[in-house]
Formats: sequence, C-alpha cells, structure tokens
Amino acid sequence: MTPEEIQALAARIAELLANKSWIPGPVRPEPPAGPTPGALPAWAGGAQALSDVAPITGRKTRSGSHRPAYDAVVAASRGAAAGRAPSPLPGGAGATAARGASRDRSVPVAISNRHIHVSALDFERLFGAGKRPTPERPITQPGQFAAVERVRVVGPNGAIDAVRIVGPTRSRTQVELAASDARRLGVDAPVRRSGDLPSSAPVRLEGPAGAVDLAEGAIIAARHIHLSPADASRFGLKDGDLVTLVLGAGDRRSTLHDLLIRAGDAHATEVHLDTDEAQAFGVKTGDTATIVGRPRRGGGRVVHSRKGLVTERDVSALAANGKTLSDAGGYIVTPAAKDRAKALGIWRDG
Repeated sequence: MTPEEIQALAARIAELLANKSWIPGPVRPEPPAGPTPGALPAWAGGAQALSDVAPITGRKTRSGSHRPAYDAVVAASRGAAAGRAPSPLPGGAGATAARGASRDRSVPVAISNRHIHVSALDFERLFGAGKRPTPERPITQPGQFAAVERVRVVGPNGAIDAVRIVGPTRSRTQVELAASDARRLGVDAPVRRSGDLPSSAPVRLEGPAGAVDLAEGAIIAARHIHLSPADASRFGLKDGDLVTLVLGAGDRRSTLHDLLIRAGDAHATEVHLDTDEAQAFGVKTGDTATIVGRPRRGGGRVVHSRKGLVTERDVSALAANGKTLSDAGGYIVTPAAKDRAKALGIWRDG
C-alpha cells in the first residue's frame, strides 16, 4: 500500500471507532430450540474437558469418539447448570452423586424415657432365682427389647414406680434418668456416657422378689447418635466422633454441640434424647434432625493448658464424655466455663 492508502485506512478505522456503530451490543447466548449436531452452544463451553475437543490416546468417551454425543452434553449441561443433575464431564456423575448423598445427613429422632439396664444377678434379686427379662417388644437398636418386667426406683426424696427394664441383661446395672427424674428422686445423677458409672449416683431398686441398693449406677445419659455401619460410611463418621446437630422447628429450632457418635453393627440410626430435652426442643419420636459441619475426632478428649485452665470448650468436651466438673479438681475454671458447666448440668459443688 502507498502511504496515501495507509493514511486513508487509518482515518477510516478512527472514524469507525469513534462512532462505534459497527460494534454489536452485548447479547446473552441462549440455547437453540433443539440440538444441532456438530455445534455446541456458547453457554455449554464451560462444561468441556480436553477430551471433548481433542482426542486422548487410548481413551474414548461413551459416544465412541473424542467428543461426547451432542444431545447428551446439552441435556447434562442444562441439568448441571440448574443444579439438578451431575456434571457432564467424564467421571463427574459418580463424584457428584457421592457429594449429593453425603449432603443428606438427616437422622430420625427417638425420645428415650427413663429405663434400666440390669445385670443378671441384680435381676434375680429383684424377680427371683433363675429369672431373666421377658421380651415384650423389640426396640430399634439391634438385639435389644423392652421387657415386661418393671421396678420401683427409690431415692432420698421420692420414688418412681414402674420403670421399664431394657433387655438383655448387661454386666452392670445402669439407671438412666432425665434431670427432672433425678430431682424428683433427690439424687445427684451426673451426665455420663452409657457404661461410665464410677462415682455416679446411688439409688435403690425394688422388685417383687427383693431390692437392690446400688452404690453407684444412676446417670443422666449424654445425648448421642446411633449410626448403622452403612450410614456411618455415608456420612463420613466413625465411632467416637463428636458432631453438631440441628433439630426442632420455628422458635424451638436449636443447635446441639458435641453429640457422641455410636457406630457399628450393634447400632441402628437414630438420635437419642431424653424426655426433658424433647420438651425443651419441641421434638418427638419420628421427627428428623440434621448433622451439620465437620466432626471432631478423638472422642472429645480434653487437653488442658499447662496451667490446667478449663475453658468453655473444655466443658463441652467434658459433658460429651459424661464427666463432671468442680472447684476441687486441682485446675483453674474460668467463670464462663463454670456457668457453662452449670447450664449443662455437670457442675458439682465441693
């Protein structure tokens, strides 16, 4: 081009840029009415992998070539964009499905009334030599049943009649009460995990054939969640984990922290709360609760600082482990931790 032609072209370009008449306005790409073989719409481009546009040696897609079938990509992309389907990328379906399954972490609620797990020896003392609990109906947890037999539980300030026995027999007798039951009996029952009975409250059991005076054995069961092996795997949880749970509705909707996971072949999936907790949170047997967030591993072991300082977080872990707290423990309890311990019912004077 001559210098004159170059100058004329530059002037024309400058004129067009100044007018902007040739620049199209922004247009939102829309999918076509139907798939057109051989052409992907612009909005589907983000769903492409390298194998969609270039062959990979030794690997083919379901369509038999390096590019997936167009109609399948269109349908999958629309669904994925709307959050209703797995990704159309190779391998995306399985990964997305797994994420979708783990997202549903709902568990049924079961309200546990006061009951007794009794040893074989104590059962004979209460109901006669050679006697064993008589099954009345099975309960959710595998191998366990509500027994026909019931006993009277007696404390310093009162008694509760017809407390049900849950079979089969165990190695030690354990009386599980709600906090209101403990106050009615006049016993200082600590919040404990099942089986953690040392230094728990003394109580008397009376049956038709005799009585048993327990030096320890009455507890308020720490709230917990039973999980079947399948559900534990699906939720990514294991026995001994501590989790957060959301339950209730409306003004009673609540978040509970540090619930103990009990998982294994001997467990069926359900949350266990006592009757006091059910009333406080406005829930009943058959309602649904949801596990949220990540679990805390290690079974809630409390690690104190070098100076033996107990904080609010330590108190939550102690409660989850069924432990109690007092000023006589040889450690320093912060005021907030003391208030938290009293609120959780694990503070013991002296």
